[in-house]
Amino acid sequence: MIILRNGVAAFLWNNGKYLLLRRADNRSIAPGVWSGVGGHMEANEINDPLSACYREIEEETGIHKDQIKFLDLRYIITRRSKDEIRQSYIYFGETTQTEVIQTDEGELSWVSENELLNREYTKTFTAMLEHYISRKVGDRMVYVGVAMNNNGMLKMNWSQCEDFE
Repeated sequence: MIILRNGVAAFLWNNGKYLLLRRADNRSIAPGVWSGVGGHMEANEINDPLSACYREIEEETGIHKDQIKFLDLRYIITRRSKDEIRQSYIYFGETTQTEVIQTDEGELSWVSENELLNREYTKTFTAMLEHYISRKVGDRMVYVGVAMNNNGMLKMNWSQCEDFE
């Protein structure tokens, strides 16, 4: 039986730096790797990943919704992990707040854009960040990425998600 696991993550920036979370070593999913701020969606948030993202940001950083200038959905990543389909909604946004709380989820750090790819992420997040950085400035499209196995290596297929009407 295949189950679904839905999650959200936010990559917030302020003055050219992105807020990242190095996940605690005791986490069951992706321990010790870097990520945006985020987590699993609650049952009442399944149709509202943006609300889940704001909730996770506040829980893990102390940054309130009113301290975020914008938060845009930029990526939806779908992958299979054994008997789970994992779908992640990835948001990028700007915050006016630079001070954050410490959390048992891991260690928060502000990282400059030119250092963004010099961290260990999950393979899908690495592919997503490489795609994000390669896009032209001002590209606000939503991209859907489907993870595929290419002879034991990750292959991401990216498509723009746009209205056809």
